[in-house]
Amino acid sequence: MSIPDPAHATASGQCPPTAPLATIAPVTPNAPTVVASPLVWREGRHWYERRRLERLVRRCFTLDHGARIRHFLPRLFGLWEGDTPLAAVGAGRASEGSLFQEHYFDEPVEAFLSHHLGRPLDREAIAEIGNLASQRRGLQRRIFVPLIDQLVDDGLEWVLFTATPTVANGIRRLGIELHPLQLADPTRLGDEQAGWGRYYEHQPRVMAGDLRLAHRVLTAHGLLGPARPVEVDHVPRH
Repeated sequence: MSIPDPAHATASGQCPPTAPLATIAPVTPNAPTVVASPLVWREGRHWYERRRLERLVRRCFTLDHGARIRHFLPRLFGLWEGDTPLAAVGAGRASEGSLFQEHYFDEPVEAFLSHHLGRPLDREAIAEIGNLASQRRGLQRRIFVPLIDQLVDDGLEWVLFTATPTVANGIRRLGIELHPLQLADPTRLGDEQAGWGRYYEHQPRVMAGDLRLAHRVLTAHGLLGPARPVEVDHVPRH
């Protein structure tokens, strides 16, 4: 089962492939049709899988923004074609330590979000995502479908991330509501700011999303659910 493409616009952050990608060969008489391998969502559980995901992230950020990425989130996931990751994204739980997004706030993320939403929110319910990269058209947007399924399966309720306008628009095209919180101020990163190259020239914003609501929307659109055409390999929390 392959992961469906819910829209056709190109998301930002894609970089040229490191190797030729599988394609559908022209149909000729008496010749079999060669079909690309299905994309599979899974976590980089082994060190060599994680290294491949990290290399993809570094390469895409360098090509797109002249950035030197040194910070990786605790868990890295990918859309894989065989042993090759074509898109990557990282995730971390607020309950397990400080979040990168908290650089931008004057208070803990749960306090900031509680004030924004007008209701209490536990730190244990919050995750952040980052390290988003892809080397094929449209995959940055498509990776959000199994990512949201994974985070909800992990018992999380809200997600926090920094997004350029292009990435945010791609997420919205899935029907997902986003809460823009504030511009991401690179001066708050201290010495880390220099490593981000041209990234902050795109005016990225810190945003939040309701994971359970997003999950319901994706399910209603037929992208998630018992009959979803998505091949996933969820990794349970221990």
